[in-house]
Amino acid sequence: MTPKLPTLGRGTAAPLHFRRIELKYLLPERLLPMFRDRIAPYTQRDPFLVEHGVKDESYPVLSLYFDSVDLHFLQEKEAGLLARRKLRLRTYDTEFSPRSRTFLEIKRRYDATVSKDRIRSNLEGITTGMPVTGLLDSLLHSAEADDGVLSEARLLQSAYNLQPTTLVSYHRHPFVGRHDRRFRITLDHRMSAAWKPRQLLHEDMLTPIHPGWSILEVKFDHAVPAWFHDIVEDLELTRTAYSKYAWATIGMRQRMAEPLL
Repeated sequence: MTPKLPTLGRGTAAPLHFRRIELKYLLPERLLPMFRDRIAPYTQRDPFLVEHGVKDESYPVLSLYFDSVDLHFLQEKEAGLLARRKLRLRTYDTEFSPRSRTFLEIKRRYDATVSKDRIRSNLEGITTGMPVTGLLDSLLHSAEADDGVLSEARLLQSAYNLQPTTLVSYHRHPFVGRHDRRFRITLDHRMSAAWKPRQLLHEDMLTPIHPGWSILEVKFDHAVPAWFHDIVEDLELTRTAYSKYAWATIGMRQRMAEPLL
């Protein structure tokens, strides 16, 4: 049964800007082996991981999302706005630490088209267990980035008085097309979260949410291949417009029986 939603690489290099189309689907974890078998003839393990010596089939992703007190970014999604933005701190590790490759990211979406700018963040002296009060101000003060990107991040912080809102963790299996590396599939599972964390937490300290479900994302520049469309139809996958931030935030608030604003 599809979960009911309200109306609604560690140590590797990464691009600091990109633009692409993204579609998301809910995938029951019981179908993961079947799905991977179906895409095997058309995809391969992300060569980026192979080139950088990452031997695991998946890697952790840990993101701290910032939002206003009245959840402005989430409310934009609830209102069905096509053009939206959000700000997050992301690392491809199980915790935030000085040794982690960490980025402060502005993610913009217009319908299914996504663009993202990353600002390399200096976490010197920041470790698991540290309070998150003032963290964003500190990151924006010490960041080195294109003036336009940094100005946009500071404008968002000033306009909405952004606060640490939801900490989200999951493990990602990445694949790319055999004949088109720009066609990318990611399988995100083992999702866990914390609502309004007072300190930076290791992924093991978070609360599991939506057990039994994975988020399938397909990312491309132009069109979805026919073979992928056939797999989606055969497995009767449910497309969702919800981001993991929205899914995790709503899930945590429902768990605590807090009403949405």
